[in-house]
Amino acid sequence: MKRAVLALLLLYAAAVPSQAAEVTDATGRSVVIPDNPHRVLPAGPPAEVLLAAIAPAQMLGLPELPGEAARAALAPATNSLPAVPRLTGKQDRTADIQALHPDLIIDYGTVSPRYQQLARETQSKTGIPTLLFDGALDQIPRVARDIGRILHQPGQAEAVARCAEAILALPAPANSHPRVLYARGAEGLMVAAPDTDVTGIFRRLGWQVVAPDGTGTFRPASVEAIRQLDPDIIILADPTAKPILATAPWASLRAVRDGHAYIAPSMPFGWVEEPPSINRLLGLAWLRGGDPLTLAALFNAVVYGRTLTRDQLLAIAGTTRTITH
Repeated sequence: MKRAVLALLLLYAAAVPSQAAEVTDATGRSVVIPDNPHRVLPAGPPAEVLLAAIAPAQMLGLPELPGEAARAALAPATNSLPAVPRLTGKQDRTADIQALHPDLIIDYGTVSPRYQQLARETQSKTGIPTLLFDGALDQIPRVARDIGRILHQPGQAEAVARCAEAILALPAPANSHPRVLYARGAEGLMVAAPDTDVTGIFRRLGWQVVAPDGTGTFRPASVEAIRQLDPDIIILADPTAKPILATAPWASLRAVRDGHAYIAPSMPFGWVEEPPSINRLLGLAWLRGGDPLTLAALFNAVVYGRTLTRDQLLAIAGTTRTITH
């Protein structure tokens, strides 16, 4: 009799769906989600970085596959993850999403009307709970803890949140409000515009971002146009751009002559804005004068759960140096 009762209880437990929880996201919607989601789909690269730090074993895949060197710096659970559709583009990926059978979709980044609408439409079309979280730098501790609660990873989420709080609390260099130019591309001539998400890290420091006149997030420039802007600091996003700083006419620019031209580190993700996720915390600490090797070693161990090897640290050392003011 006891065995029969136990069997019935087990059958009942197996038939009862997992409990649901209700979460209010950055769109203001109250979204009902599974109590313990195991199959989580990041909507785009910023969410990919966030989830790789907090819950890599629950990710279905990566919308933007990192290179081999970058993967070697992330938690081992990310090593075998496949490419998955990027949901934050313009293409309708409803069928692709449903084929993956996620329990939950998480987007992270700009809370603009476009991304709010995208989160609503994704959930409406797929029937899968979809959450959008605010990607602002000062919101990282709160968002990390929220994700930790939702995905039942409170320990790692708390480590990420405390690391973020420590970096956000670092004082800016006294009396330092430089004019900075930030550019992408192997030629260093796609210059980021002021007052965009890309340059948000500089605004937090109180730095003035300079760029040629024009429209768009990135604007084409020439070395002569950069000379006219006369930035105090130049930061280039692409490691392959490093050799140009030793050639004419770059070498004649004041920032280059003064030793204030830098290559932004990019291990395992860009430290300034590629993608605009929690990786920007490293850039913030570096721009405030932190030693890049010390920062990389500590941040990687705490946030991505992997200790960098000597060779990995030497690779970072080969592309950058400490910011001076």
